[in-house]
Amino acid sequence: MRIDQRHHDIRPADRTETVIVYALSFVFLGGLAVELLSNYEPRKLAAVFFVLWWMPLVLWHEFGHALMARVLGWRVGRTVIGFGKVLYQGQLFGAPLEVRRVPIEGFVQIAPLSTTGARWKHALIYFAGPGIELLLFAVIVLALGGSDFFVIEDDYFKLALQALAYAALVGAIMNLIPLGIITHEGETPNDGMGIIKSLLSSDKDYQQWVDQARLEDDKSAF
Repeated sequence: MRIDQRHHDIRPADRTETVIVYALSFVFLGGLAVELLSNYEPRKLAAVFFVLWWMPLVLWHEFGHALMARVLGWRVGRTVIGFGKVLYQGQLFGAPLEVRRVPIEGFVQIAPLSTTGARWKHALIYFAGPGIELLLFAVIVLALGGSDFFVIEDDYFKLALQALAYAALVGAIMNLIPLGIITHEGETPNDGMGIIKSLLSSDKDYQQWVDQARLEDDKSAF
């Protein structure tokens, strides 16, 4: 999951990519089903809940980025969930929202409207995705009650909440580890790397970004 600074997009998956994704998903889910049905007990559903929560959490993560951008006065151009064929189109904060066929990653297109505090604002926007997942984790831990949260019981509702909390925590940690993500158009930073790059970027970089955003606004006005 990442923030798109300019015009990077996730192109629709070609046939090979689609086959690979579905094949791997089939193998993983098949193995999970075999394990679940072998000496079944309710607590085994925790792994299923974890997988099921992962996709909604992608939207929650990108919502965090978009919300922080709006709060800090940046423009939200578009939010995309997943890759491949577009299955749903809507709006988020008045900007286009797309949900695509394979919703396992996403990005938000943003742009600054001024250079004031741009480095820190950009870093905060990057952090907001993992940050909102950490917030969700903390709320669930508090709701279930400290030490009781770590006790595994055959309670479906509690198992679902625990799986949601752990999925949010894992997602946040994974995105905060500084890495470059390889895409069709080269390498783009994940949230952790984005925070670092934001703080190290020059005023000139942000001024060029602001100028480019204004130029695009002028073009769209005609």
